[in-house]
Amino acid sequence: MKIKRAEIFNINLTNEKVRSLWNTVILRLTAEDGTTGVGEISLAYGVGCQAGIGMLKDLVEACVIGKDLFKANLLWHQMYHNTFWGQGGGPVVYGGMSAIDEAVLDLKGKILGLPIYDLLGGKTRDEIRVYANGWYVEYDGKVVRPCVKPEEYADAAMRTVADGYDALKFDPIMIRSDGTVSNPDRLLAKDRFNLAIERVKAVREAVGPDVDILVEIHGNLGTTSAIALGRELVQFKPYFYEEPVDPMNPACMEKVSREVPIPIAGGERLYTRYQFRPFIERQALDILQPDVGLAGGITEIKKIAEFAEVYNLHVQPHNCAGPVCSAASVQLDAVITNFAIQEWFPYRNKLFYEMVDDALENKVENSYLKIPDKPGLGIALNDDFVKPFLCASID
Repeated sequence: MKIKRAEIFNINLTNEKVRSLWNTVILRLTAEDGTTGVGEISLAYGVGCQAGIGMLKDLVEACVIGKDLFKANLLWHQMYHNTFWGQGGGPVVYGGMSAIDEAVLDLKGKILGLPIYDLLGGKTRDEIRVYANGWYVEYDGKVVRPCVKPEEYADAAMRTVADGYDALKFDPIMIRSDGTVSNPDRLLAKDRFNLAIERVKAVREAVGPDVDILVEIHGNLGTTSAIALGRELVQFKPYFYEEPVDPMNPACMEKVSREVPIPIAGGERLYTRYQFRPFIERQALDILQPDVGLAGGITEIKKIAEFAEVYNLHVQPHNCAGPVCSAASVQLDAVITNFAIQEWFPYRNKLFYEMVDDALENKVENSYLKIPDKPGLGIALNDDFVKPFLCASID
């Protein structure tokens, strides 16, 4: 069956009404029989969203319209090999490919009446554990209120635990002591170093030893500061230490991994099995974090996970985009056998979850989500919500 039509939605939620600080790009493909499937690019924050829209449009026109949706592997291969920039591309190219891969698999699953996980060999589990992110920054109307003082982090962490989450992640550095947000210097200043330790200490003391805390650094530190901070964090027993340095040099990540006795996580800015290869082979990372909306889609991340399993490494899909990527991540989590835990954003503005008909973000109980058994991704777009954001229609 051929793919007949594509729609691209530029769901910009960085406005006064919603104030969620995310710009989600969603693709909807329509097959000859009228069945639809959806996918999402994870360029929802930072810079690059508009480039992602342009790349998605180009890929759809060149490689998708009129193609057989049941030949998903061939389609991925052609996007990689026949576009020139696919070989060695970055988040814009692979983000477009990821959204297409998700949408094609969603289409196939809905036509066959099967969840995507059944198309990939079947479930290896019935539920997944998730950790809460975004709990330490409140989006309320026109005002963004981040936690600043250590005791504010502690109070927010306790509220998150009271909501049923037994794992929570946060960056203890990016919010300065005056409440402004900025990336630190590679050589971390002493005041920011000490404040980060006090924040992590406050959270650990507040939640106790049985709740997992996960510390992320967003790749902002130099190797020396990353090692120094990591050694101080050991006493608080983090579940992992995420992106202590950026991924441009695998040897730097490997050095941190050798020197800091905490599991090292990373991978949100690595794309396809080719870029993950040196980190896996050198075992520079303990927990891989490919993003389903950037690293090549469900098809590619399954390959990354299988490669990682050869080295006894675990996978924790990165997920900071929208509810379509959340649903795609869950389908992947259901299949891979080296799954660890899933990133989750339960505290965004409620309108954020209305872009789909049955957002999974609202279904977590006690830090666990039962894997849905609906066909495809198990969700569909809410037309009333997304129609005003339609930016391209391709036949």
